[in-house]
Amino acid sequence: MASPLHIAGISGDTIFFERWIEGFEGQKWIDLPRGDYYEIVIDPEHVTPEIYRLNNNIKTAGAFPRANPIKAQLLICGDDPEKHTLLYMPAINWSRENGFMLGMAFHNGFIIPKPLQYVVLPFFAFGNSDLAGLGQIAYNITPYNNIIRLATISLEAAQFGAPGQQNYHKLKTGMEVNFRNKNMTHPLNHKLTGNYIAVSNLYQIKLLEKAKMNSYIQFEYLLEKNSIINPYSLLASFELGKTHQKTSVECNYRLSYWGMDNGLDIRFFAGGMLKTNSEIPFYAFSASGRSGREQYFYQGMYPDRFSVSPDNFFSRQMTIAEGGLVSPVNDSLGYSQWLFSLSLTTTLPGKAARFPVKPFLNILLNDHGIPAIQNSPFFYEAGLKVGIWNLFEIYIPLLVSKNIDSISGSFKSRIRFVFSIDSINKFRLRGNS
Repeated sequence: MASPLHIAGISGDTIFFERWIEGFEGQKWIDLPRGDYYEIVIDPEHVTPEIYRLNNNIKTAGAFPRANPIKAQLLICGDDPEKHTLLYMPAINWSRENGFMLGMAFHNGFIIPKPLQYVVLPFFAFGNSDLAGLGQIAYNITPYNNIIRLATISLEAAQFGAPGQQNYHKLKTGMEVNFRNKNMTHPLNHKLTGNYIAVSNLYQIKLLEKAKMNSYIQFEYLLEKNSIINPYSLLASFELGKTHQKTSVECNYRLSYWGMDNGLDIRFFAGGMLKTNSEIPFYAFSASGRSGREQYFYQGMYPDRFSVSPDNFFSRQMTIAEGGLVSPVNDSLGYSQWLFSLSLTTTLPGKAARFPVKPFLNILLNDHGIPAIQNSPFFYEAGLKVGIWNLFEIYIPLLVSKNIDSISGSFKSRIRFVFSIDSINKFRLRGNS
């Protein structure tokens, strides 16, 4: 927008001159009066509606004329638009391998969008007297009047304890490109993501061997409609590793009944292996939601990542993905070269919707059943989930197909839960623990 500019010469609290400049496009030389002022500031009184103001001033002398002061603040505060914000706060964590962890979280604020954003969480682990932690830095590019609305280049890293008196490591770098709609008020958005990921070999960690780093490449295309009524999303993914290639499609749709949070949630997933490794089966598709010990990218916050379900409470934690069954059948059933799954979850009718309870139904079809027991590629389960939606949810399968019942053990062993901080994490850090 070629709007008028307010420019001033300032030294401390003293204003040496003020001038309004007519709006223009492109670049233009502006003559300013001489004086003893320390810096030149655009819009010093914040008249213009602008979010990012850290490039609105330049000093007349010094080694770093464009540098802005740093404002350090304990805990959380509002961002100062004319200073670099450095927020810090104590942080605690715990995991089976690291024990109790004490550290500090550093970030530069979430309220005002910035070209450069970062979060760093270093910890000292008292259980193994080692360092642990995670961090992310992202650079946001917002082209003007371009088909690309926002491009984000990011780098993530993490280190936490693993069995065999070692640490697992994760390094992820990539770009996310959000495309612009012709109509800015249209609820339909789409973006393309490409990532390079290097992580410790999970198969070697489970064998208590010294883990080498494995490399992977991911591509994803996401189309989503962010609306209150009947929102939906479509995610197409491709993953390439040294020993495997896989592709999948996931569709999510909410058939709204009334209000924002009431409706029937429908999830459909289809995936197929283009190349596979028989020696390391968990690269293929899982029928059940993956536990921490099956996450070869080390996603999520798992206090007891490498435990075997149902040994303890934390071993029941999972991430709903791929086949999406709640019953833990991956170890007995194995992993699939192809699968189709359908999940239905609904709120309770009428005033009962206020209770944090939702019935669910999961249906799965894959490339193998269970030889000599219930040789059927068709699986189903139905039950209830309770909790805080999208943060902490407990899944209780009450009715399961015979092939699930034959391998999943008792009713209690099928109860699992999901804990995800992504819904409250504005910076979208994939926490690791």
